[in-house]
This record gives sequence, structure tokens and C-alpha cells, in this order.
Amino acid sequence: MGTRSDAPGEELRAGTPCWIELITTNVDKACEFYSGLFGWEYETHRDPRAGLHVIALQEGFPVASIRESADGRSQWRLFLATENSSATAAAAGRLGAQIIVPRSRVPELGVKLVLSSPADDEFGLLEPDESWQFDVGLPGTLVWAELVTIKAQTADHFYGELFGYTAEQFGTEHRTGYAVWYLDDESMLARVSMIREHMSAEARPHWLLYLGVDEAVGTDEVVHRAVALDGRIRVDPYDSSLGRVAVLRDPTGARFALVDPSQASEYGSAGNDDPYDD
Repeated sequence: MGTRSDAPGEELRAGTPCWIELITTNVDKACEFYSGLFGWEYETHRDPRAGLHVIALQEGFPVASIRESADGRSQWRLFLATENSSATAAAAGRLGAQIIVPRSRVPELGVKLVLSSPADDEFGLLEPDESWQFDVGLPGTLVWAELVTIKAQTADHFYGELFGYTAEQFGTEHRTGYAVWYLDDESMLARVSMIREHMSAEARPHWLLYLGVDEAVGTDEVVHRAVALDGRIRVDPYDSSLGRVAVLRDPTGARFALVDPSQASEYGSAGNDDPYDD
């Protein structure tokens, strides 16, 4: 995944992660938590059709949006770039996806919609406006994303057909079922196979979004900060090939990961060991 995308109108390849959105049962509580964790500041927009829409800023650059949940669940949602949201949604439909949130325009962001894939996960499509900006690869911003699913082959096929990703499988003596998706030689995303013995009856396929940690602070300290802000630890900090990682839930229940890429370990795990549900 790249670094700061701060040039309005910057051309994006289809399938590039280009936005993240927190759907939460308590917008005020979520804003307070992430402000305390990363120093995010907020701009609030009220749209007659889309309702309350909060844009999170890190050092003045947009990094995420926050919206109220309509189904009582809190979750982070990943959006992938497209030049034509209607055409890509139609192609996704032919591959077995279904639209679950119809197209809408968000000022200064673009046209977006949300689909459910044949691998049972939810993802968004974004057709960015000329004024679109999105910070990634820095502290307090998106660094990496993994799709955790029981339908690994279905996911590889669907996303590969839709965006042209190629998949490279990784495994270790103690872990298999980790694939990285590439566009040409650039890594975009990863797919993790759910381990059946770790799954509860309520387990759902989901995207795990990794948010960056300032190396001067470190993952362990940010975990302590999260707990003090009423977050919950899902997976204690561990060393991985991505960096020093921990998996948390925010106070409204949304799952996410922290990562300090400066601590990437050649010998660490490739993916997270989150047992999927409490």
C-alpha cells in the first residue's frame, strides 16, 4: 500500500484501497476514542439524503469517515477505487455480489456504494471526486488491510476477477492460509483463511484494517492508551512481518488492528491470530 495520497484528482488504479469508514452505534463515543488514540480532529457534514457524516482528519488530511450504524453493529469498512462505480458494481453482480447500500454522492469524496461479496464479506466501491484526498501509510492512518474469511478460494477468485489481483500464498510451519493480493508488483491487500476450530457460531467474514502507530510511541503504549479509553484487547501485541501488531475493539465494538511498521520482523507471523468473535 502506498503513502500519502494528497494530490486532488490523483489517478487511482481500480482496486486500490482509497477510503475507510467506521459504521458505529455511537458516533460521539467513537470520535472521542479515536481522537484520544491518534489525535484525530473532525469535520461534520449533514446531508439531507445521507444524514450525519463525520470526516476524520490527521494533521489536516482526511483519513476516514464515521457514520451511525443502521443495524446495531459497529464495524470498519474498506472502500476500493473504481473509475465507474456503476460498471464495477454490475461486474461484481455478475460474479455473485449484491448491493447492500445503494450509490450516493459524498461531497469532496465521491460516489460510493457497498456490496456483499460471494465470500460473505462487505466492501465498498468509491469513484473519487477530483477533490478526493486520503492519507495512508502514516501514524493514525490506514497502513494495511486483510480480509478474514472462511471462503478463501471464493474470495481470491471474486476479487481477482473484479480487479485483476494476482494472489501469492504464504504459510509457515504453524500457519497457512495467508495470501497477498497484488496489482502488478505492488501489494494491495491480504486474505486470511478463518480457522474452523477458532470460529464461533456468530463469526462473520470481515475486513481487519491496520491503523499506523507512531514509532516514537510504539504499539504497546498505544494499546495501554486504548484500554484507558475503554477499548478492549482482542490480541495482545506481537511481532509480525508487518510490524508490531495488536488487535483491538473500540468502545462501540468495532474491530481494528494497530501496527508499528518500523518494528517489522522477518521471523514474525504473517497475519493475525484473532479468534474472530468474543
